[in-house]
Amino acid sequence: MKIVIVGAGRIAWHLGKRLKSKGIPVTQIISRTAVHAEILAESLNTPWSDSPADVLPDADWIIIAVRDDAIEDVAEAFAPFVQNALVTHTSGGTAGAVLAPHFERYGVFYPLQSFSLEHTPVWSKIPFCVDAQSEEDVLFLKKIAKTIGNLVYRVNDEQRALLHVAAVFANNFANRCFAIAEKILDEKDLPFELLHPLMEETLAKALQDSPARMQTGPAMRGDVDTVRRHLDLLAENPAWQEIYRELSENINPDLRV
Repeated sequence: MKIVIVGAGRIAWHLGKRLKSKGIPVTQIISRTAVHAEILAESLNTPWSDSPADVLPDADWIIIAVRDDAIEDVAEAFAPFVQNALVTHTSGGTAGAVLAPHFERYGVFYPLQSFSLEHTPVWSKIPFCVDAQSEEDVLFLKKIAKTIGNLVYRVNDEQRALLHVAAVFANNFANRCFAIAEKILDEKDLPFELLHPLMEETLAKALQDSPARMQTGPAMRGDVDTVRRHLDLLAENPAWQEIYRELSENINPDLRV
């Protein structure tokens, strides 16, 4: 099987490494940034190019692992040179249908995780959300996902779009709250480690039961006096103050501060 990865960023890097480690080597790397393509290709011991025209004509599977806003442009650039390959992207927020005008066989191979070059993913815990136009291609993607991971789901475009929104709340927005908490402590020379046990306990409870049932805090209790004191303490940073107010009122709609 000949696999081509288009892109040389975080997902391309980790996915290429994982495929190789499970005996599914990548046959070619293509990225418009030549230096990045070369570095990744060298680590995978495979050829590389910075031109769509060089894509293997007999490729079986082309994985477009680029930024969401580049997927359509990349698909258009590769379309004239792709023959019968299955073409998938790795995005949670982009419909698989964006590939439809360009390829006969298309789909999505989305690992639901936040990747960074500094951290090695725990693949057995990463859900893979796959979809394709034919049942044969769906089965192929499921087989690959099961080989390199453990959790595999067939998720259509509509489901995956809402899943991606939920992931932003659970990951990006939650992490932003962690960052604000860290800055609040830093202003008073307090270590962020003070909050680590609380953060761990909060996540453990959310995973154990419904987060809505696990909700605690002054807003949940309707403790208006405490909420107002906290808002006063945040007066020097109106942006944080507004986040605190909106979240408090979202937790408890009867709360008016």
